[in-house]
Amino acid sequence: MPDIFIANNKEQTKEYKEESKSKSYSHPHNHAHMLSAFCEYPLGIYFANQQKDEEVLLLLRRHFVTNTFWIIITVALSLLPIIGILLRFNLTFLNVSPITIFFYLSLYYMIILAFAFVQFLSWYYNISLVTTKRIVDIDFYGLLYKNVAATTISNIEDINYSQVGALRSFFDYGDVVVQTAGTISHFDFTAVPHPQKVVRIIEGLITKTKNV
Repeated sequence: MPDIFIANNKEQTKEYKEESKSKSYSHPHNHAHMLSAFCEYPLGIYFANQQKDEEVLLLLRRHFVTNTFWIIITVALSLLPIIGILLRFNLTFLNVSPITIFFYLSLYYMIILAFAFVQFLSWYYNISLVTTKRIVDIDFYGLLYKNVAATTISNIEDINYSQVGALRSFFDYGDVVVQTAGTISHFDFTAVPHPQKVVRIIEGLITKTKNV
């Protein structure tokens, strides 16, 4: 995994794990599995420049249902040649050899696989983290450019969410917008699960920070 999920080095990671074991948390921690789009108090999630006393409270990605479109496209394109074979589509008029057909089919499926792989990685590596000290938004563009933005909880001025449409209401996901007083005016958590709960958790952190 890239450095957004781990500490800067093995010694630092070991320190985080030992410190986590020694703490008695008031909340149960959860294991963030590979397809987690919402994980509260995730275990084993670390990132570069994480402070020793900083705990990750939320791991957020776009709701997995937002991947439906590209998954359907991938399955449909993958089935096209199979449907052609089942229908005994005649390719003799193309005047090509079986080896050539095999080559083009292999190339065809490699392109489909690459498309699906890029789409999945784009979903998997675009994450947002809410910690006890700040919010961190990590965006990957085309898998070649990474943008990491962060702001402290004390810089948050306002937070709200929108949940428009029957699909979003049924699957309970929406957009959370965090307005800040920092150099970045706002942070957008797009199509994240349980937006109302996300807002409530961050509002709790804001209140706690102001009372300190």
